[in-house]
Amino acid sequence: MSAPAAHLGYAHLPLPSQVLDWRALNEIADARRDEYRAAQPFPHIALDNLFSPDLLDQAIAELPGATASWTTYDNKNEAKQVCSDATVFGPAAEIVTHALNSAPFVNFLERLTGIEALIPDPHLRAAGYMKVRPGGFLGLHYDFATQKELKLDRRINALLYLNRDWRSEWGGQLELHSNDALDAPSHQEKVVEPLFNRLLIFNTPNALHGHRRAIQCPPGRARLCLSWYYYTSPPVPGWAARAKPVMFPGAGQFNWARSAILWANRLVPPILFDAVRALRGKK
Repeated sequence: MSAPAAHLGYAHLPLPSQVLDWRALNEIADARRDEYRAAQPFPHIALDNLFSPDLLDQAIAELPGATASWTTYDNKNEAKQVCSDATVFGPAAEIVTHALNSAPFVNFLERLTGIEALIPDPHLRAAGYMKVRPGGFLGLHYDFATQKELKLDRRINALLYLNRDWRSEWGGQLELHSNDALDAPSHQEKVVEPLFNRLLIFNTPNALHGHRRAIQCPPGRARLCLSWYYYTSPPVPGWAARAKPVMFPGAGQFNWARSAILWANRLVPPILFDAVRALRGKK
């Protein structure tokens, strides 16, 4: 038997369904969807103070330790760490993660972005906690385009910043760039400060972004965020033709098993049925 929720640190925390004001969030989607879709250099929006500050403070305090399942990236393009293993998250981070992978939040994203049939990733592939220590950075890049295990197309990023009292001179501003040359007269750039309790949402994967400037926060601090990615399923030829309603075999209803036998009788040569009967007779 599992331990009571109070012993696990959940007693004072909201349920995932209570983390956000869903009605207010949908009103934001309806009021600001045109702003989101017309934003340059690609569709995006930053929404502030949606979450309880106390809840996010606990998510910061629960940051998984060095022995947890962190993946370290340290090369010429990036210096950061990612923890996608939700089993090592604390209660607050787990609750927030479930809330943003839930149907109400997906519905909000669909209303805001205009992208239908979005699918959250329960595996948090390359998502979850992201940590950039002093000296770390993330070069300009385009995100990976597919969730290979689930065979889905990546469409939306959501980044929730966890940086209390972050100072601009420490860096970490996310740069959003247009897809032309960086020195072109037509080039566009938008800079987003990684402020505490700011949720940044943007279309991907054809979105050039990063934070190139090395982080200069004090020792013991890091640029932190929680991240989620959302996908759509690529079209499958002939899928609609294969769709069938639920069927309950019985009186007055179609018997699929009997139908299969009848079709087999039509398509399989009789000699094969005779051979099967002969083998069964020898047992």
